[in-house]
Amino acid sequence: MDVLIYSANEAAKALRTDPSTIYKKLERGDIPAYREGANWKIPKALLAAYIENMALAEAKGRREIHEMGFEKG
Repeated sequence: MDVLIYSANEAAKALRTDPSTIYKKLERGDIPAYREGANWKIPKALLAAYIENMALAEAKGRREIHEMGFEKG
């Protein structure tokens, strides 16, 4: 059965990052999730969308910097 919801620790493993990083992003609202008691519940589709949006935003920033370099030269 495919996983629909990640815990914070499972999300950290999936993203190959430290759980404290995930908890900070959850507390700030960077990663869309909800709480059940003390446990964070992160829908798999929303985590995937978060990752995709981060990658697109970073690529856009790099592209803008790259294009600015060509304008100067």
